[in-house]
Amino acid sequence: MARRLYANPLPPTGPTTLSARLGHHLGRIARIDIGDPLVLFNGLGDEATATVEGQEGRDLRVLVHGPLLPPRGRSPLRALDVAVALPKSPRTDWLLEHGTEAGIRSFRPILTERTNRQPDRHAAWQRVLIAACAQCDRALLPTIEPTVTLAELCALRLPAARFVATTGEQELGPAAAATTLLVVGPEGGFTAGELEQLLAAGFLPRSLGPLTLRTETAVLAGAIRLLQAMPG
Repeated sequence: MARRLYANPLPPTGPTTLSARLGHHLGRIARIDIGDPLVLFNGLGDEATATVEGQEGRDLRVLVHGPLLPPRGRSPLRALDVAVALPKSPRTDWLLEHGTEAGIRSFRPILTERTNRQPDRHAAWQRVLIAACAQCDRALLPTIEPTVTLAELCALRLPAARFVATTGEQELGPAAAATTLLVVGPEGGFTAGELEQLLAAGFLPRSLGPLTLRTETAVLAGAIRLLQAMPG
């Protein structure tokens, strides 16, 4: 099975050299050998096939054969966006990695009374998303949206299907709409005033079960519930 590698833009047909960083990873860590097949993807749905030709120092030479049609990468049937009060690193990395593999379309950090703005690690977070996409054969790279407060979130143009993970009698189930937004709060939960603000903005409260979950676990559990197949 060909290894998937991120390359945006996709290189043209013919011989090319991958970046020193990527070449080092593939040649020295992932043990890629001469003649091994590769699939290059740009995170926008386009792919190309290639073959490893050799390595010079930290550079990896490949031969790009041309576009892969149809592309091999796959996408969830529905679009799920998540607004979340990010936990501290490295748990944010875990959230982004597994959320990508679960099928989340975008991640938007939110600021709440019980959480603070996390250091901007956008470049590192982007690498986590790319690796997760390669791992799960995902076609489209998720996005990380700008950080907002709850008031700013509620003022955005929001999809009709929007939920907030909280305690309650009604549990979160499969999404029926094409686009859904899920809001997940910090470890200490939303304050009563914040929850009121979200409910006033049309967010429906939904439970993720009887247990108390960490923020990153709640994101994954919510994504799996929403993106699972609708009952037949």
